[in-house]
Amino acid sequence: MRRRAPVAVTVALAVATVPATVATAQSPVVGTEQRLPDPAWTGAPALAPTPLTTPAALLDLVAGSTTRGFDATSQTLLRTGFVGGVVQVTPAAGGRPALTGWATQFATAGGAGSGAVLVSRMLRSAPDRISTTIEDIAAPAGARRVTVTTGATTRTLVTFTAGTWLYGLLETRTTEPPRDLDALAAQLWERQPDRPDPAGAQAAPVNDALKTALAEAHARVRGVFRTPIPGSTQAATYAGSSWALTRFPGAALEPVLFRTVGTTWFELGDTGGQGCPRIPAAVREVWGLTRTCPLSPSPVIDPTATDAAGGDSPFHGIGTWVWEVDGSGGVTAIVEKATANGISTVYVKSGDGTRYWRQFDRSLAPLKAAGLRVCAWQYVYGRRPIREARVGARAIRAGADCFVVDAEGEFEGGRGSYEGRTYRAARRYMRELRRRSPRDVSVGLTSFAYVDLHSSFPYSAFLDGSDGADLLMPQVYWGAFRSRVQTAMRRTARWNSIYDVPIAPIAGTYQREPRSELAEFRCLSGALGWPGVSYWSFQHTNAGQWPVLGRPLTNCSIPAQARTYPTLRIRSRGDAVVRIQARLRAWGVPIPRTGFFLRRTRSGVRAFQRSRGLEADGVVGPLTWAALLEEPPISG
Repeated sequence: MRRRAPVAVTVALAVATVPATVATAQSPVVGTEQRLPDPAWTGAPALAPTPLTTPAALLDLVAGSTTRGFDATSQTLLRTGFVGGVVQVTPAAGGRPALTGWATQFATAGGAGSGAVLVSRMLRSAPDRISTTIEDIAAPAGARRVTVTTGATTRTLVTFTAGTWLYGLLETRTTEPPRDLDALAAQLWERQPDRPDPAGAQAAPVNDALKTALAEAHARVRGVFRTPIPGSTQAATYAGSSWALTRFPGAALEPVLFRTVGTTWFELGDTGGQGCPRIPAAVREVWGLTRTCPLSPSPVIDPTATDAAGGDSPFHGIGTWVWEVDGSGGVTAIVEKATANGISTVYVKSGDGTRYWRQFDRSLAPLKAAGLRVCAWQYVYGRRPIREARVGARAIRAGADCFVVDAEGEFEGGRGSYEGRTYRAARRYMRELRRRSPRDVSVGLTSFAYVDLHSSFPYSAFLDGSDGADLLMPQVYWGAFRSRVQTAMRRTARWNSIYDVPIAPIAGTYQREPRSELAEFRCLSGALGWPGVSYWSFQHTNAGQWPVLGRPLTNCSIPAQARTYPTLRIRSRGDAVVRIQARLRAWGVPIPRTGFFLRRTRSGVRAFQRSRGLEADGVVGPLTWAALLEEPPISG
């Protein structure tokens, strides 16, 4: 958006330490004994069932606390939603080996599946292991048997899942003949209660102390202390843990999920996309969320809806871009057009490289007086990033409600490495901009919509870290692309989702885009759950286009769209690979950010996939992306 329309290893996972004893002890859920083997089957008296309250206690049963990776696996189990359960031990007697049966619950069925993989892997990592065999069992479905021999002892583990529950049968023998664990697992499967999750959830009160605790947990991750938006917080208790969902002022529309570990609140991130898979089903029910949660309608469909405010972010709702104030008819014309057509935010150019545009200062007060939110934007070149950043910060300090960095072709063509020239320039610009600006002003990045087509552009450098931009504003100019609206939007959504920040796309009006396509653009943005849309530019919008830019739409029939991600594999290259490497590093996989997907990166991906219970194929597809974008385990 300048003076013309833009053209179109053996890898060890080093994870932060979480004390293994932080989980709150709890009694077994009523009826949990039914989930354990019938003593009559075991052929010997069993000890009384006891609670399993921490992931460490479960792993200690299976492999012992000295097993390699014990602490990291405990933390990963906690992160995947370990809730707790019960264990029953049958000591060796009468020629029969010792048997341990246990049942543990997770927040989701996927967490239980990952738990099965992690527990089996721990057994295979036992010290002094001589041999290992792994076999699938015909019934129950998905059951697996792992046998490990260490010295004179043989340990056989059978695991299977049912709903959100993970079951295990562990036999430890020296000279005794083995039990028929396969038959015992089938009997245990038949013994399960009809209701898969007897543990219910209860609504919890929301008070100032809770809001403060959530704000502190949010600040530990984001670096900025913000209190939750009034009226946006929900809380619940579930199987010994507390859960909360809230929104914060700023760029994001999607609520943030929290959970307690012991008595301390920790941020888990967003809800995981359509269906809120990171929220336990029982908690979703208490909060009144359906399968397509969150329920809030997108303000880009109906800016007059109650939820359209969504916080105080100027990025929410509908906006228009002003290149030249005088060329747009002056401030009075901008106010009249914007207020008559449902526009809530006006983006006014405030700088070009190292030159400050005083039109922003002259238009700021009258636009705000008309009830409009006013954001500054600057086109940057990266040649003198420090001086350019100071020009951007000047507009923020002048009173801008938000600020947008417009970076385009001048940042392409580098090596793609995180240490390349354009990446360094982007990082220097963002660091200086943030240093000279109030932290409570949200910053957006606008650039090319197709990340895959502009693979050398340093998106990561503009977005990563505490100095990074708060959201992406891809320029989805389907008219210039000679593409259908839906095709352009889906490609944009798939590739921009890897940066895990809110997306507020920009549509073009300069190609005389028809009203039907502009309406479709808004409907698709709402279906994707995006918090805002805007249009380039005010000067190019004709009389026939204005009525559909910001007025409420009542005929959107596009259903909610699930979050999607691209697939990358060996020999892929570009900033998307830099993003993979950065997320692997965040999870403790020590690889450089080169932008090239070669053997070392593939090995790191495989190590990460194994740690999360995914197929270790070295291909970064949707499931691996979703896991990579989660926050790593939190140190206690």
